[in-house]
Amino acid sequence: MTLPNVIIAGAPKCGTSSLYFWLAAHPDACASKAKETFYFADDVNRFNKGLNFIENGLDPYQKHFEHCKGSKVIFEATAPYIYHQNAIEQIAGLESKPKVIFILREPSKRMMSQYLFERYRTGRKQMELDEYLKLPGLLQHGEYSGYLKKWEEAIGRDRMLVYIFEEFMNDTVAGMKNIAVNLGINPDFYDSFDFTTRNETLKMKSTALHRAGLKVQEYVPHWLQSIILPLYLKFNSSGKPQATDAEKQLLKDEIVPYYKAEKSRMEEFLGRPIEVWN
Repeated sequence: MTLPNVIIAGAPKCGTSSLYFWLAAHPDACASKAKETFYFADDVNRFNKGLNFIENGLDPYQKHFEHCKGSKVIFEATAPYIYHQNAIEQIAGLESKPKVIFILREPSKRMMSQYLFERYRTGRKQMELDEYLKLPGLLQHGEYSGYLKKWEEAIGRDRMLVYIFEEFMNDTVAGMKNIAVNLGINPDFYDSFDFTTRNETLKMKSTALHRAGLKVQEYVPHWLQSIILPLYLKFNSSGKPQATDAEKQLLKDEIVPYYKAEKSRMEEFLGRPIEVWN
């Protein structure tokens, strides 16, 4: 059975798409054709309705990696796994004992990025920010430390690689070389690598066209995606959406204070200060 020995498990809007494509470019790594398989999600959803653990059990999971036989690193990247209990339980039991990578962004900025992404890029949420914040579980998704402790209990700290998004993006070469070393592949590959950012929060002119593109993305080779993506975004995006003054004020008054204690909890979990988080 061909199973992943690495899984990027979150968090959403923290650079997992970029990390997926950067790691997939390494000659010793092989990625699932679909970036986010959602195979071990807690529910059957539009992303995994054809293939999921709940309805299909474990064996079909290997279909995502049939093209990866013989690769040193075999991986997928489902960003919401960090929150899913089914993912914790099933990944903990995989015979391949995968290392699990987490990359985490300052919680209030992650939440705002997710809001702008869902409102302007995917069009899934057409509501004001104050309404958005009332959605069940939304604010809790920035309380990373609680989720990480559950993963630690299930798989052990030695199988977890935890990175801070802001630190990682400040020196992507060092970040990717560190990941390469931890995964046992040549880190020198990233010395002259072209670090193109993926899945930025851009406003789509046509969300219908964007959804159609996502459906066919897994059938397009990664090298071809790197050529097509800039052309597609030039055609179908109108730049980055910006938070309004009212949204910025809400962020300052309510969201930032809500997450104040999480910085200390994350520092305790990591055993070091996180100076890039305010």
